Amino acid sequence: MENPMQEKVLVVRTSDIERLCNGKIGVVEVPYKEFEKVLETGFFVERAKAEYDESIRQIIPYIVLKDGDEYIFFKRTSNQTEKRLHNLITLGVGGHLNTEDSNEPKECLQKGLWRELKEEVDVELLSMEYVGLINDMENPVSRVHIGVLYIAHVNYKGVVEKENFIELRAKDLSNYIGEMEGWARLVAYYLELTQR
Repeated sequence: MENPMQEKVLVVRTSDIERLCNGKIGVVEVPYKEFEKVLETGFFVERAKAEYDESIRQIIPYIVLKDGDEYIFFKRTSNQTEKRLHNLITLGVGGHLNTEDSNEPKECLQKGLWRELKEEVDVELLSMEYVGLINDMENPVSRVHIGVLYIAHVNYKGVVEKENFIELRAKDLSNYIGEMEGWARLVAYYLELTQR
């Protein structure tokens, strides 16, 4: 596989995201039509540059899986390359979008969303709903990414990378929040408040 830092990833201007989120942190319920206008202004930058440039934000789809009334989520194993994330819980599946998905930003998000879902889990998708943006300003990594939060209702069949993830299922996320990585924690707090 080529060096992921050389791939060209989809980004939008930080100033546009700040305008959409209007000072709010965490899961921000930005209407899709408003986000779409910003997405249409997206462009592609080498990931090595994008990881350190706070004037742009890399777009990351973040798909939370629900099978019936249970959330399906994952604890990362120590097999993963990113040591900072070992043994932490992730709530969503997703990742960077690049020019291999499409050179057109809207299509890139749609195709990349499906690619990420298929790469990480084996599911039958029943429906998917856009929720909003995950805006986290806590550290230098989160400040160069913006999450696009979706809830996918699925018939869950299994995780693809069994060596990298341990599957978890629960109707209530509150017992797991302490073990979650940053975005997962923000999304779990939001879901616990809104899904009751």
